[in-house]
Amino acid sequence: MLQTVPYTRQSGSTLKVGVGVESGREPLDAILAAATAAREDLDGATPHVAIVVTTAPPAGDVVSAVRSVLGPVGIAGGVTAGVLTDDGLLTDAALVLCVSNADGAASGVATTGGRQLSDAAQAAARLVLCGWPFRGRYPRGLSIGFATHGSGAPAAGFLAPWRELVGPKMRTVCGVMSQPVVFGNSSSPALASVASLEGSYLMGLGLADGIATDPDVLVHGSIDATRTAMKWLEGRPARLVLALESAARYRALGSHAAREWAAIRDQMREQDAAAAPCVGWLCDEVAGYGRGVHPVDVAGGLVVAALGDPSREPER
Repeated sequence: MLQTVPYTRQSGSTLKVGVGVESGREPLDAILAAATAAREDLDGATPHVAIVVTTAPPAGDVVSAVRSVLGPVGIAGGVTAGVLTDDGLLTDAALVLCVSNADGAASGVATTGGRQLSDAAQAAARLVLCGWPFRGRYPRGLSIGFATHGSGAPAAGFLAPWRELVGPKMRTVCGVMSQPVVFGNSSSPALASVASLEGSYLMGLGLADGIATDPDVLVHGSIDATRTAMKWLEGRPARLVLALESAARYRALGSHAAREWAAIRDQMREQDAAAAPCVGWLCDEVAGYGRGVHPVDVAGGLVVAALGDPSREPER
């Protein structure tokens, strides 16, 4: 059965994000430890949605494990080849990222299957939209999608059919994960898992595409992608920065991978966002759509997403 989680609100005025990373344990134990750290990072705020990324398939019920720590949150995620952190690439870790909605905002999750990824994308869009009956035709926000390995390319397979239903204002990033496992509520094998944050959040996307033989070119592309994502926050601090990187690009960087991450962090510091959490994960393929970022399926992509507090001004 396909399920989604109804929207919830909180009394605070700003978005709050908690991040937990745990390495070196059995996957389900690492998820529990990471979820506990993420809950503590929220400093008492109520979590409404959780992103769960692991580097190995857990032997157990991920949804029940996370909810035993965070409560009745919506859950999305998948299995990756590596988690990107300030400590470098972790290949034996679990990442739990939980979000407490800003006042007037909502969240929704869906995990869906189908004959192909496009079917799963549209089923997920319908489920998420059904959870927001008070919203207009085209909701505004940020969505993070996970597609299973072998289910299809993220741009053509997920983003195009997804945006046919959710519209042009829902900025979306999607990665094809390294293993055929995605997390969420589903009683049948799933092709896609997605978490959506709906609200007038300030947000931006930046894309670096293609693999160059010169590491300097790759790092410069990552700088441009981060700078583009950050500029849409209009000088306000970021609450979260995500970097979804293709495994091919990471391999091409080689020993320069740490320099790329440092360059992303430098761009955040230039925008007074040094304190914001910055995490990411590797994907077989990655694509994004929204605010000047168009969906393309090319090897070697990097998508940077920056999320800030809600804006009371109309979107331009």
